[in-house]
Amino acid sequence: MSSSTFCSMPFTVNGNLKLVQWRNVIYSSNNLAAYQPLKLATARKLLDEIAKRTRSSVADLHIAGCADGGNFGNSNAIDDLFGESVMDCASNHMDEQYIIDQLRYCSSEGILELGIIYHALTIKTGIWFNKFVATALVNMYAKCGQIDNGKMIFDRMSCIDVALCNSMICGYVSNGMLSEAFAFFIEMGNLDIVPNHYTYSILLSACGASTAVKEGKQLHAQIVKLKLMLLTAVANSALTMYSKFGMIEEAENLFQGLANRNLISWTAFISGLYHQKAFNKALAQFCLMRKNNTEPNEYTFSVALSCAASIECHDYGCALHAQVIKHGMISMVFVGTAIIDMYSKCAELSGARKQLEEMGRIASCATWNAVITGLVRNDEVAAALEVFHKMLNNDIACDEYTFSATLKACSLLPSLAICRQVHSRVVKEKFGTNLHVASSLIETYAQCGNLEDAEKAFCLTSTPDVVTFNAMIGAYSQYGYPTKAIFLFEKMVEKGILPTSFTFLAVISACSHCGLVQQGRELFESMTRDYGILPEEKHYSCMVDLLSRSGQLENALEFINKLPNEPSAPIWRPFLAGCRFHGFLEMAELAASKILEHDPGDASVYVTLSNMYVEVGKVSDALKQRALMKSKSIQKEPGCSWLEVNAKVHRFFSGDRRHIDTPKVYYKLENLMQKIQTDCYNLAKTSILNTELGQVTEEKCLFHSERLAVCFGLLNLPKGTTIRVFKNIRICLDCHTTMKHISNITNRDIIIRDNYRFHHFKHGCCSCGDFW
Repeated sequence: MSSSTFCSMPFTVNGNLKLVQWRNVIYSSNNLAAYQPLKLATARKLLDEIAKRTRSSVADLHIAGCADGGNFGNSNAIDDLFGESVMDCASNHMDEQYIIDQLRYCSSEGILELGIIYHALTIKTGIWFNKFVATALVNMYAKCGQIDNGKMIFDRMSCIDVALCNSMICGYVSNGMLSEAFAFFIEMGNLDIVPNHYTYSILLSACGASTAVKEGKQLHAQIVKLKLMLLTAVANSALTMYSKFGMIEEAENLFQGLANRNLISWTAFISGLYHQKAFNKALAQFCLMRKNNTEPNEYTFSVALSCAASIECHDYGCALHAQVIKHGMISMVFVGTAIIDMYSKCAELSGARKQLEEMGRIASCATWNAVITGLVRNDEVAAALEVFHKMLNNDIACDEYTFSATLKACSLLPSLAICRQVHSRVVKEKFGTNLHVASSLIETYAQCGNLEDAEKAFCLTSTPDVVTFNAMIGAYSQYGYPTKAIFLFEKMVEKGILPTSFTFLAVISACSHCGLVQQGRELFESMTRDYGILPEEKHYSCMVDLLSRSGQLENALEFINKLPNEPSAPIWRPFLAGCRFHGFLEMAELAASKILEHDPGDASVYVTLSNMYVEVGKVSDALKQRALMKSKSIQKEPGCSWLEVNAKVHRFFSGDRRHIDTPKVYYKLENLMQKIQTDCYNLAKTSILNTELGQVTEEKCLFHSERLAVCFGLLNLPKGTTIRVFKNIRICLDCHTTMKHISNITNRDIIIRDNYRFHHFKHGCCSCGDFW
């Protein structure tokens, strides 16, 4: 067949072996930047030298020249290049094996441009129709994302064998075209080409990767019929496929039936157990594998370490670490990353950081991510931010997981200033449109008390997914904007995005915060009826909160008694809070007893009952609650508030006088309280139980921590700046009322995040509508 037959290929070759349509091949691609470019000067020197060098030295020169990078900047010069040098190259009588080796290199490195040059050479030298060369060409085009060109080569071959067909199937699979791969598999039958074990292995692996259960089972049936399951390689592919499907029973049956298990068999089965969260069973199989004298590889060790991490088994993880060292695999990046993850999940942070240091320059982005994530998981947020900074200094490229973990650290701190710094880095690294990062930005800005920037981050997301919507709905819920939360929920559904369990939790919680009982009920019923989502304990707790807050305590108790499982402490706590808010002492005693059955050390229960007894004059009962706390060594968590000023966090406790600006802060607070009282506000009195005297006294809540923090903000933040304060326990009624007045007197926005929700005070009003 002559070279003219290839006129429909992406280039045409004339007698001088000049690529007439070269510009169309290279410059029509929208993904040119994805290919590894060949420097023009390097290519010219390379091809000019071909006629003078031996075959092996030419191969070395190819590798050195192509890996250097650069640009095809001058299309006319490229035409000249082929006119001057390629014909000399062809006259050197390169054989098939040389071309095949070079095409394999192009495939492995993804260098389409150089692959096209060698394709041209195969046409000029007349060896393109060799089936081995054709197979190499198909592989090259497939690996470079040009499977259609590979198909053109296949269609022009007169001699087709199973290897060439396998290359086409593998090409379709590697380009994510599973349906085309199966269509080609059927076409093989029409061509009377009998599939071999490699054909079935490719397709089984593809089914596993894409969860094509029906097709995978059909292939398995054919394999059994053809008795190919006797081949360990095919059996391993089927085992891996069922493991990825999550069909562990089928995988285990296959595994137990294997006569010749090898490392791949063991690793596939152990990995399948891990992904189905059967961690203990997976580790038991790992031990059995060792007893059968099968040596693990780096991937097997990684899976075993992940299992140990998941069950937080520090001792077993350390034993695996020792085995990794013994087998000389400690320098392998993903094994080291698995070790770090294990130590992090076992709260052995020193071990995780030590492993990172020992890995040094070989540590990848995933390795650094494991350390940052582990520190964040263990509330070592300052250390996590330090590691992130060190990562940047070491010029390690960040990915979406790096930014998400770092932003999580910012939200836990919380630090709006650092969040903005990380955000600027996100923009610089061009991750601003990444949905995973966008969701983290929304959540972090919201947790840092800046709902406006959270909304901006959401609006800049062109195609938000369910996670992005959830982040924004959750933010509206925490800030007490149920109308916005419900609107966004409806908008998400209109776009065809299915809500998740978290979506309903967030939107029902928004209804609970503002007393929208009917809307909350409808959403709760819709969750199962319309979307098939079964309620979890958090959803039940949210419904109890919804009913209790609105004063429907009898309905709430009836709801609790009808729950499918025995109510736990998280169910009874919102009921107790509702009883406290509405003054139902008997029901509160019931709720308190139920909570203490599950959590005897819950200090808030004793404090709540004690305060309720004081309010109705039962001082002796209140004293008993305090005495019980003392006898059981249960202490109430002290109130603490903090805010960020000039990138530094300042903390205050109730009645705290340790801060350097204490005189100024107390003076400011006293002046504000005088103005409030002048404006006819009768400061509420909070009954404080004096356990030493056995009596009740009244004391002003004048020096609660949030008041000190707000006054410090008024003194140190520029006029008009929003004051953002964070508190570890719920804000009291008196402080809530005081904050409304301070926001009105000072004409300042004040945002306080307690351990339950956000309160945005503005012009004498709060976003919660005094319903919290």
